[in-house]
Amino acid sequence: MTTPTCQLKSTTLFYLLDNTPGLDGRDNRGKQHSMALVLTGLVMALCCGRDGKLSSLHRHMVNHFDQLLQTTSMGHQRVISRAQLPRLLAKVNGSLFNKLLFDWFGFQLDPTQRRWFALDGKELCGSIQPHHKRGEACVSALSHTSEQIVGQLYYNGRKESERPTVRQLLNQTGLYNQKLTLDALHLTPQTLKAIHGAQGGYLVGLKPNQAHLYRFCVCTCLMNRATYEHLDAAQRGHGRIEQRSYCCFPLNTTSFAPRWKDAGISILIRVQRIRQKLDGSPLSEEVNYFLSNLLPTTQKDANELFEAIRHHWRIEAMHHRRDMTLAEDSLRTASQPISRLMSSLRSLALNVLRRARPKNMAAQIDSFADKFQTLIQFMTQELVL
Repeated sequence: MTTPTCQLKSTTLFYLLDNTPGLDGRDNRGKQHSMALVLTGLVMALCCGRDGKLSSLHRHMVNHFDQLLQTTSMGHQRVISRAQLPRLLAKVNGSLFNKLLFDWFGFQLDPTQRRWFALDGKELCGSIQPHHKRGEACVSALSHTSEQIVGQLYYNGRKESERPTVRQLLNQTGLYNQKLTLDALHLTPQTLKAIHGAQGGYLVGLKPNQAHLYRFCVCTCLMNRATYEHLDAAQRGHGRIEQRSYCCFPLNTTSFAPRWKDAGISILIRVQRIRQKLDGSPLSEEVNYFLSNLLPTTQKDANELFEAIRHHWRIEAMHHRRDMTLAEDSLRTASQPISRLMSSLRSLALNVLRRARPKNMAAQIDSFADKFQTLIQFMTQELVL
């Protein structure tokens, strides 16, 4: 399976930021700071692990401002003050920045050679205000193979829902006709019909909250023999030994509720995880179910589905890196535009860092922090600068 190809970049991201009309929402009177320079400085700070507080990001820009000016040939600029920084960030056109960002990465989707993408949402915990349980949230689409973020969209958790946001993201990115993995939240007729109608494929989780569908699928596993099976080798890690087994069952959808009629559901996949902790605790077992419209005709087809289920965790790993490596949730702000823009900047940083192909992303960030000139050279090579 190949990764999504990228178009050859004809210019640097810095040049695009500096020359895109409508990106800078400030009044032209009295502008003192280059928005492109500030955004680039923030990305460099994120790649050096200075996330968590806007003050920390600002200090990094101040400490390395001369080197950044020299690289970008903008010697007439002055470093922005800490007080002015959030005011400038709030004036960035976030939706245009997002479009510019992913257009620049140049992901090309071929409907004749569909690829796997995972979609999931993440709460931006730093945006949750006192006496509220929800704040801003980000929905991302991630390539299974390259682990590159290929699209993002935001919604307010207090007023909006992740489900329509996912459908909107699929429509904007053209992913409807690709192969998609989604969690059980998106097991809805509207979402599945849209994907199936666009000749896309899906693997979606099934939980007991879909009571009738869940009971039918559990009974199918008990009463029928699997058409395809696979047993993973036992894996040791995180203080336990784990082994997974997969079984694939065709479904008779005539007994489904009418609302599922055009969703294309054709198979059920059962995943059984058996874990043995190394401290001698008793064996534990976990069973999960997934539905798909991709009917396998060979063991190879079935193995592709089994592998896609396993690879869906990569979007969770990406969320973990945002929280632990970049300290995303520690950056607290009541400003919706700043919260969303900083999330997009982190996505840019993660995608660029992924191109360095590090074995350990945290170690790569530390290396860039210790050798800022190496980061400058890397950003120049990747046409960020």
